[in-house]
Amino acid sequence: MRLGTVIGRVTLSLKEPVYSGSRLLIVQPFSRAQFSGAPAVPLAKGSSLVVYDELGAGEGCIVGFTEGAEATQPFDGPAPVDAYVACIVETVNYEPPR
Repeated sequence: MRLGTVIGRVTLSLKEPVYSGSRLLIVQPFSRAQFSGAPAVPLAKGSSLVVYDELGAGEGCIVGFTEGAEATQPFDGPAPVDAYVACIVETVNYEPPR
């Protein structure tokens, strides 16, 4: 699982039935500096990703997400999903090793 910040959402005019009752979010993965409390800065183009969300995360939320085959596990059948919001994170406590 990786952590990221929700920076937007995707609006669809037509959608797969599997997306019913959920939404797609644009998530920017955490950089190393963000774990120690640095503010989010825009990453290079192409580093953000689209993540399937059923939990109701909003813009600015920190989310934990899974990618790849693990992202399709919550579905009964095949689903066109590459990343899935597994949790909404309230706080991040990080102490780097000495």
